[in-house]
Amino acid sequence: MFVALGASLNGFILGCMNIMFVDGTHLSGPYEGTLLGAVGLDADNHLFDVAYAIVSTENKDDWEWFMTNVRECLGGLQPVVMSDRNNALLYAVPKVFGVECHSYCVRHIRENFIKAVGKLGYRKDSTKELLKEMLNRVAYAASEAEYGVALEELRKFKHELAVWVERNELERWVQAKFRKERWGRLNNNAIESWNN
Repeated sequence: MFVALGASLNGFILGCMNIMFVDGTHLSGPYEGTLLGAVGLDADNHLFDVAYAIVSTENKDDWEWFMTNVRECLGGLQPVVMSDRNNALLYAVPKVFGVECHSYCVRHIRENFIKAVGKLGYRKDSTKELLKEMLNRVAYAASEAEYGVALEELRKFKHELAVWVERNELERWVQAKFRKERWGRLNNNAIESWNN
């Protein structure tokens, strides 16, 4: 089942930031399956429903079907699509909207970064918090110069962590590297709120 109301689509096209947040959530209770959702943000930064669907599971085919339906409903609009890097979304978003429109949630990148930090032996919470802040400075750098300074700071702390950053498609999540407008949005919190 796919639902995209005309008023919501027109509102997104005419009055929202050109960024769409997508995610899936598992349904429980008597109704099983997965709810796929796409939301935007209006001019006051409030959640704005774009479309949703109920599918069997969160897989490549279902996400491609959902994203294709959303694209058709939006006409020629090419929004930035923010996701959590779910494998099915890594496949479907670039296929339907193009890789240049796919942006990754920094919060999910940070979770993976902290796992890499743990593998290097950093266990103290104070060190993890410092490294999270260093990664945030890399991610939120508004210019190439700021990005270079932040990455060099991380490199001086631990070379392997800077290498990890450079190997993780930074053009999809670092503000200074992403070529489309995201209005400073680097996380997927909008759709996570919608899921709740």
